Amino acid sequence: MGQPRTFAESEPSPEARRLARKSRRQDNRRQQILRAAREVLLASGPEAFTMEQVARAADASKAALYYYFQAKEEVVAALAIEALRREVEAVSAAVIAAERGIDGLAALIRGRVEHYLADPDAFRILYTWAPTLGATQRLVLAEILPLTAVVSQSLEAKLQRDRKAGLLHPDANPARLAQVAWLTSHGLLSYAMNQPHPERGAWRPLCDEACAALLRGASR
Repeated sequence: MGQPRTFAESEPSPEARRLARKSRRQDNRRQQILRAAREVLLASGPEAFTMEQVARAADASKAALYYYFQAKEEVVAALAIEALRREVEAVSAAVIAAERGIDGLAALIRGRVEHYLADPDAFRILYTWAPTLGATQRLVLAEILPLTAVVSQSLEAKLQRDRKAGLLHPDANPARLAQVAWLTSHGLLSYAMNQPHPERGAWRPLCDEACAALLRGASR
């Protein structure tokens, strides 16, 4: 057996600690810039959104801003990807909590709609504004497929178990069912976002009906 490591050997070197502190400072500064950029984007929209506005809002020089982001499209893409990751976390938790795949279909739909109705600005950034900027759209699309695939694969695995247990219709395709759930939630969100705030709750009966129809079609 080797000799146990001493305290000095297990401690990071001064250079490693310095680099770690630098990395934390850079991460914190990047998050500060993104918070300022989000406020500017929500106030001005994507057409009037400029790097100069972000630099002023973040109390940073343009040179400092360009250290983190080369163009406004990269800033919007970073905001959109941040919104996407929060969405995937929320939807994944809802799907994992569902015992059966057919319950996971409804959980995905309800979880995604409720997530974005609690933060509609994130929905606008990711699904309304980011696609209007060509470079931004390419950056976001590169992240969307692998991130959402994690949720879809979890749901499909549950649906495959439902199939083996005889709960699914013989013609039901787990991958297609998961896709239909994503598209249904998006349609409900588009509907709810266009309603006056006091009437946004109208999505719930539509959601109940959509989930019931999907489960009737999927079940044996």
